[in-house]
Amino acid sequence: MLVLRVSDVDDATARLAIHGATIVADPQDRPEWGPSLRTAHLRTSDGTLVELRS
Repeated sequence: MLVLRVSDVDDATARLAIHGATIVADPQDRPEWGPSLRTAHLRTSDGTLVELRS
């Protein structure tokens, strides 16, 4: 899994989806993982799982 810190999870998710990534988990707040943490999970065309977090 590749974890990327981004400034806007929703925007990054939309941009990656436009370029062919499959959304596995929609953007959502994760207060149980950390204060003000938001994540999304996507899978690239080669199968790599990507976590976006802010």
